[in-house]
Amino acid sequence: MTMENRKQCPYCAEIIDTKAIICKHCQSIIGGGSVEKSGTLVRVRVKTYEKVYSGDIFVPQHLDRVSDVINDSRHFIILINAKEELKTSDAPVGFLAINKAIIEWVRLIGA
Repeated sequence: MTMENRKQCPYCAEIIDTKAIICKHCQSIIGGGSVEKSGTLVRVRVKTYEKVYSGDIFVPQHLDRVSDVINDSRHFIILINAKEELKTSDAPVGFLAINKAIIEWVRLIGA
């Protein structure tokens, strides 16, 4: 691949092919291509050092499993429709980005 056939990923700064529509390093969808932003929302529970959350993780169509999202090179997982699980009730959080370094476990809900 010559230099004129390469560009920098706007998300992870790695060098990729100019025709790439998904970065091979960070799995981000890059503009300039036509990738359908389809996939599946998967309900999970996530345990961090101090708290437990439930919410939905988006698994893009180009990835197969929740573990692919959790084990990719990004430093955070995103939960939508998130709730913090408290002793007496659940507290709605909405959108939550959790640093992967503090996650103890992730479990599927209803699987």
